[in-house]
Amino acid sequence: FPNPERGWHGRRDIKGLRNEDTRDFSEIKAKGITLIHSYIRLDNFKEIDVIPTSYLNDLQKALDSVRANGFKIILRPTYVWSETPSVPEARILKHIEQLNAVISKNADVINHLEVGYLGKWGEWHSGRYTDLSSLIDGDTRYRIIKRILDTSPESMPIAMRYPMHIREILDELPVPKGSEPLTKVQQDRLGHHGDCFLFNDDDRGTYARLDLWFGNQSLEQQKQYAFDLITSYGGNKIMGGETCSPAIDRIADTQNDMAKLNWTEININFWEDAIEMWKKHKLPASGNDPEESEFDRISRKLGYRLRLIDASFPMSVQAGGSFTFVANLNNDGFASIIKKRPIYLVFDNGTNRYNIELTTIDPRTWVSGSVALSLQTMTLPKMVSGKYKLALWLPDASVNLQLRPEYSIRFANNKLWDATKGYNVLTDSLIINP
Repeated sequence: FPNPERGWHGRRDIKGLRNEDTRDFSEIKAKGITLIHSYIRLDNFKEIDVIPTSYLNDLQKALDSVRANGFKIILRPTYVWSETPSVPEARILKHIEQLNAVISKNADVINHLEVGYLGKWGEWHSGRYTDLSSLIDGDTRYRIIKRILDTSPESMPIAMRYPMHIREILDELPVPKGSEPLTKVQQDRLGHHGDCFLFNDDDRGTYARLDLWFGNQSLEQQKQYAFDLITSYGGNKIMGGETCSPAIDRIADTQNDMAKLNWTEININFWEDAIEMWKKHKLPASGNDPEESEFDRISRKLGYRLRLIDASFPMSVQAGGSFTFVANLNNDGFASIIKKRPIYLVFDNGTNRYNIELTTIDPRTWVSGSVALSLQTMTLPKMVSGKYKLALWLPDASVNLQLRPEYSIRFANNKLWDATKGYNVLTDSLIINP
């Protein structure tokens, strides 16, 4: 079943070249997919500093369409497709500011940014400033990352293509002269997108960057660095990407690597033959997972998959009185919720609704495994007496999207989900006494 900010993503270039834009999302929606991935094609602006207003206005219209259709989108700016890019740093920095002005206005529907700009397809290889043997290029890379972080909201994760580029920025590179260090929040925002997942032992160079200026790392060290990426508050960092070949050499490693890397999202369109391999590969039942295809298991476990184990609360309580609540969940998915999201206890009698936020709980810390919602004690408002539903509601953090149920999180339990209200019903028989 669909859940926001996780799962397969469908490819649609909402801001391509000339008349290549595609804003028909019906096929993606029919598959229960909630994420779109799009390149932002900047080919026509390699020689100019100012992106035309008409282009930025059209990008805004495209993002309006994403919102209207109930999706979130992953964006990657790129200057070239097949040739080697050579856009100078100063121009890149100006373009970042112009694009991010539009991106920031639409942060509610942008799931995350892939860094882009450098290299073929914006993948940080085969182009100017991508050489990890160059400390001087490292200063440019730092300034590009810093400008992206400074000109986009703190709530927006940023995915980088290669773990050793992440390590360079976070752990190795001295802050260039004239630049400021990354804040802790900015460091937490930097994650990874692996665009040749399972191609071979090193995922086609993802974990085999050579001649590093800060000292070469073995394949095992580079993989372990990616496995160990975690935020300062204990949640997972963004992890997405795609396969890159008609075949998957390491198909047997799919579940292990997805779990270790805390995969949140992956491309359903590329490569199609590799996706078909997952559909044909059968897995035995294991733990809470039934016997199923690799594709189906990936579909269920990408990102978070929250399952209620139990919840304890009084079934009768006085209006304005004290109410206690405690619950246990399990996250059966590969990763935690990546973006900040509120959680509410909802008391709803069909006419009157009271939302009480559980402000001490951060769902981003619910990594794979058992999740305990500690004892919550609250004073209820002076509610109208009668019979109520009690529900757990995890809406989007954006006020614009909070009342849209497609942006709320559904638990992996039968008979809990209210698709109209977008919350998980614990009981429909709670009595509020006068």
